[in-house]
Amino acid sequence: MPLISVIIPAYNAERWLPETLASVAAQEWPDLEVIVVDDGSTDGTAVFVEQAYPQWTLHRSENRGVSQARNLGTQSANGEFVQYLDADDLLLPGKLARQVALLQANPKADIVYSNWQRLNAQPNGQFEPGDIMARTIAEVNHDAEIAFFTSMWCPTGAYLYRRSFLDRVLPWKEWLPVIQDARFALDCAMSGARWLHDPTVSILYRQHQAGSVSTRNKLAFVKDCLANTEDVEKLWSLRGQTTPARRATLLSSYANLARSFFALDRPTFDSLHRKLMAMDPHFLPSGRALALLTRIIGYANAEQVALWYRQLRARVFGSASRY
Repeated sequence: MPLISVIIPAYNAERWLPETLASVAAQEWPDLEVIVVDDGSTDGTAVFVEQAYPQWTLHRSENRGVSQARNLGTQSANGEFVQYLDADDLLLPGKLARQVALLQANPKADIVYSNWQRLNAQPNGQFEPGDIMARTIAEVNHDAEIAFFTSMWCPTGAYLYRRSFLDRVLPWKEWLPVIQDARFALDCAMSGARWLHDPTVSILYRQHQAGSVSTRNKLAFVKDCLANTEDVEKLWSLRGQTTPARRATLLSSYANLARSFFALDRPTFDSLHRKLMAMDPHFLPSGRALALLTRIIGYANAEQVALWYRQLRARVFGSASRY
């Protein structure tokens, strides 16, 4: 049987590792190489791995982020297939065996991706099963690059990679600390990945009460998204691959970012406003009310009115609304 390398970046993950590593140990695959990368934890992450799974590989590093940890783990991986897994997520039984079989039955395919399910945090600290996410790339967009650039997303554990293909995509982008997982899937698409969809729910993804980085630190999230959009625009342009659909996708991305930056970083909003007008001199934001206001008082003034409206709604009703 081919060797599978399971790479698990872990930062202060002592609470989650017992379940996560048990889900890996329970996989029905005899030739398994498990590599845990302790990314500068200050809790008992490393001690737990050493004591509970001494047969597995543990790397210790300074705290440099999850992408650096995945890159470090991949450097020492020897498997024909590679499984990344976040330290708080769970592989469901049979995941590896099923997806290896799919790749072996389809030798031209490079990556399998599967359906997945949320585990939602409860006030008592427990997690309960949530929504099942079941969609294919083609259901999002027939152009896989547009799909992964926009809304196609799976947890890292939902994928299984051929190592021979993975070497064309690496490394994980350490300069994108927030949306590195979404970008890696896009990088695979941009490298010509041939995909297989596994319609089985194969991973449980923990949705913590604290929320994602996108909600905890909105400015860091939108800065990452802007850096990613600018880089993708550059790559598509250099390759001569900016189709009309991709140009429209870029325009939409910059427009959404401009809206986000208006309340967070006005100079960046101004820069994005200029870029939008350069891309489309007749640019109007989405939403009929905002578009109408833009025609009357200009885009920046329209965004200011929309911001005042959202702030008023939040004070009156306790939550923001779309405008």
